[in-house]
Amino acid sequence: MILTPASLGLWNTVSKKVFRAEYRRPDEHELKGKILGTLEEREVAAYIHIPYCTGTCWFCPYVRYPIPRDRVEVLVGKYVGFLKKEISMYGELLRSKGLKVIDVHAGGGTPSLVPAKYWREVLEELSSSFEAEPVIAIEANPEDLKDEGRAYELVEAGVREFSLGVQSFHPELLSRLGRRHGVEDSIKAYENLRGAGAKYVNIDLMYMIPGQTLQQWVSDLEKAASLGPDEITAYPTLVLESSVGYKMIREGRLPEQPSMELFRRMVYAAEDLLTRRGYLGLEIYGYSKHPDWKYVTVNYEMEGPLLGFGVGAMGFTGYYEYQNTCYPETYADLLLRGKLPVAFARDVSLEERAVRYTTCRLFICRLLDKKDFEAKFKQPFNELLGRTGFRLFLRILKLRGDVVEREDRLALTRKGLFTAHKVTWAFVMNVPCRMVEECLREPLPNHVIIP
Repeated sequence: MILTPASLGLWNTVSKKVFRAEYRRPDEHELKGKILGTLEEREVAAYIHIPYCTGTCWFCPYVRYPIPRDRVEVLVGKYVGFLKKEISMYGELLRSKGLKVIDVHAGGGTPSLVPAKYWREVLEELSSSFEAEPVIAIEANPEDLKDEGRAYELVEAGVREFSLGVQSFHPELLSRLGRRHGVEDSIKAYENLRGAGAKYVNIDLMYMIPGQTLQQWVSDLEKAASLGPDEITAYPTLVLESSVGYKMIREGRLPEQPSMELFRRMVYAAEDLLTRRGYLGLEIYGYSKHPDWKYVTVNYEMEGPLLGFGVGAMGFTGYYEYQNTCYPETYADLLLRGKLPVAFARDVSLEERAVRYTTCRLFICRLLDKKDFEAKFKQPFNELLGRTGFRLFLRILKLRGDVVEREDRLALTRKGLFTAHKVTWAFVMNVPCRMVEECLREPLPNHVIIP
């Protein structure tokens, strides 16, 4: 099997229908007016994309550009200069809103490549442009943190939370993912982060790796839990046809992925093992030791409001969604000309926002509180969802036993956990991943339809 959108069958079809969207290239006046006019909430999150890596992972679907390690200081330094300019432009545009940035996350690419002094500069710019704490959470590769001094520098610069991309504790599985670190690098990086005083550390694991067995997956979960991180996240290996890994599987250079039945068993293995070890399933893929903390990124992308900065970043005000250009040269050129580096954007209706919120809370976070929904949208849950057709979808899931309703809450059942995974990963492959694919075709497309 290959875990492509088509392999998810019905849920792939549902995702394509429910989340179909049309984007267009906006002019600068329209773009700024929409962003300013649709940000209704004072508290926002910020996402920063670092598009550089020192290699290519076979299945990575994100915006990334491989660069030599000896060129990191120069290229990243120039990039951070443009990043600060973009943040400053948004700060000026939104100054009248008095925004408070409550969470800052960086993804990539490889955020841990960025020297500590540059993170300090970025955080200073955020604090200057918005009401923001000078701290950030970043995705990190083990090979960048096997030096103890590097971990200390990042923590001192304001990096407080780390999502460490361990992926597996089996060397042969790391090789099949195209990863460049070793098992000892992962353990050393984790120990260095703890020693440096990182506030929270998440260990990120992958399953459904080509040729992976259930026993290997269980041993990876056990090893991660034995280290005692604050959170363990577990993501399936998604395969887009545009990825290097897809071609390698098709040509027989990599084994196929585990079967759909093994996919199901791997999902429940993570659920059972990690909850037994004291972790709380706050998301379908995230297990935390703390009831009030998790490494949050997807929630903001789905619900907003989120300000996106950097090459390939996506922003969502709540009623307006925009995608930055995925080309570093175009990104820099637009900023030098005093323009926001947005490739395409679209309006988001109240009804779609309600569906996104419902999908995120129920299928990712496991629980939807109707009172919270109605406080946010100022309309009855059944009435607003009824206008979308999504209410019928929920009714079917209740009949299947995937979802239960108690008083004012809808909750995912144990049976529904695997369904939620299929719904979620169909969405991820059909929407954000497809947006990246389209944005990589040309710097500034005039018209894009997703999926």
